[in-house]
Amino acid sequence: MLHRDVKDAIPSVPYAIPMETMGDRIRRLREGQNLTQLELAKECGVTKGAVSQWELGGTQNIKLKSWLKLLATLHTTAEYLVSGETPASSTGRYKAVRKPPDHES
Repeated sequence: MLHRDVKDAIPSVPYAIPMETMGDRIRRLREGQNLTQLELAKECGVTKGAVSQWELGGTQNIKLKSWLKLLATLHTTAEYLVSGETPASSTGRYKAVRKPPDHES
C-alpha cells in the first residue's frame, strides 16, 4: 500500500519539454539553410564527422577558426548558439561600447 500511496502523491507530467542544446541549434540552423552536414563541414574547414559530433553534443571544444566560420555560415551569433538567447539589439550585432569623453576642467 505504501508504494501506491507514494506513486499517487507524485504528480504525473503528460510530457517533458526537452531542453534545446547547442547541437540542436546548429542542426536546426543548418537544415534551415538547406545545408547538408558535408556542405557545412566544407564551409567550416572540418570533416562531416566533426559536424555530426557538434550536432550530437560530442565536442567539448571547437577550434576558434572553425567556430568563426560556423557562425558566419549559419548567420548567427555565439551568444545564440551557446545559450539560445538572441542578442540585445534587433540587428543581431553587438552595440559598440564607447569611452566617455574626457572632461577638461
